[in-house]
Amino acid sequence: MKLSRYNFLKRYENATVFFNAMTCALAIVDENFLCVLDDIKNNRYDEKQYDLQLVSDMKNSGCIVDDGVDELERLEFFRNLAKYDMTNFGLTIAPTLDCNFRCKYCFETHPKGIMSAEIQAALVKFVEQRLEVAKSFSVTWYGGEPLLAKDIIYSLSEKFLEICAKKNLEYDAFIITNASLMDDADIAAFKKYKISGAQVTIDGPPEIHDKRRRSIKNESTFDKLIDRVNALLSNDLSAIVRINIDKENIGHVDELLKILRERIDKYENLKVDFGQVTAFTEICRSIESDCYGNEQFADVMLPLYDKVEKAHFSVNKMSAYPSPRTNYCCVDYVSSFVVDNTGALYKCWNHVGDLKKSCGNVAKLNLDENYLSWILNNPIRNEKCRDCNCLPICMGGCPDAMKNSADGQPICGTIKYNLDKILEYYYEQLKGGVLSEN
Repeated sequence: MKLSRYNFLKRYENATVFFNAMTCALAIVDENFLCVLDDIKNNRYDEKQYDLQLVSDMKNSGCIVDDGVDELERLEFFRNLAKYDMTNFGLTIAPTLDCNFRCKYCFETHPKGIMSAEIQAALVKFVEQRLEVAKSFSVTWYGGEPLLAKDIIYSLSEKFLEICAKKNLEYDAFIITNASLMDDADIAAFKKYKISGAQVTIDGPPEIHDKRRRSIKNESTFDKLIDRVNALLSNDLSAIVRINIDKENIGHVDELLKILRERIDKYENLKVDFGQVTAFTEICRSIESDCYGNEQFADVMLPLYDKVEKAHFSVNKMSAYPSPRTNYCCVDYVSSFVVDNTGALYKCWNHVGDLKKSCGNVAKLNLDENYLSWILNNPIRNEKCRDCNCLPICMGGCPDAMKNSADGQPICGTIKYNLDKILEYYYEQLKGGVLSEN
């Protein structure tokens, strides 16, 4: 028996907290637990000496593994299972890259134009081909502002639903929208076409939000967005309010949460998430000085989620607590693509509209450098990641950030810098019985 390479032991107050990055198990442990660890380290391990339930729990948590287990090989095996899985097909579709907002940090150029009838037909055919082997199909509507092309969204949705019904496949959809164009007819259409909900970005109280997320008509949109979030929730649709954080607006989060608490009717059903504003492209370099680096953002992230929980909102799935991840994002999966209004295919959301980074189009997927460089990227083979005990909860960080880094090396995500604080935060809840069911 040997110790996992992904164990963390932290001392908080008079307690020892155990965490394993492979399983994300968390526990307050006693001297019997520590005794097993010490015996393994000193080659004194004899399973007969210990409580059988304790040993079983330590194995299930990933803390101790059999001598013949290579955790890196196991991690790569499950990574490849997920990466090359063809049964789950995911598309992010931008029916237009145009937008009626001009957000100061946006990385897109917003060219005019919507998806033509010919491209729509080619996209439907592309979907049909992919669904020959898939068992489920997931769509995220994206832009630009997707509701500038709402007729296309609903027409394609109807066709997708027909295909899935014919093949008896699972289908789900979601939309990322600024919500300024969303009306009651859209809410009804969402329910009809199985668009389960929307992510709406609100960046602060009215004067801050309207400054950062400017309408091209220079109109205030804050009140309209509050109304639309209420409309989503009152119709039993999911609503996520995303707050994109940088140094300019972080001091206004408390005020925004107070407004949301007062003005969202079903606030307990509202999910809140935070985004890290990043200067992805040259287009948004002007805001670079306002952005937090990953290490800085790690310091501010946990207090933000704490504010959300204390305000009694639901924390979106991207909460502070880490979870095992076989791959970092949609870039890493062979059956996940971004499609723009011209039919161009991309692996990364950040590249939408940049044809130089396209990996083909809906008529033909090109297995060229732009595609294979993403698919074949493997943080497990990178020395920096391979020796890191955060690897199973990080998986090399953002692949696009790695490609854009000066040395081509992975850029560590926030989890690398704030795991100790996260464990301490959840230790306090565990100590109070909040997480006792885990």
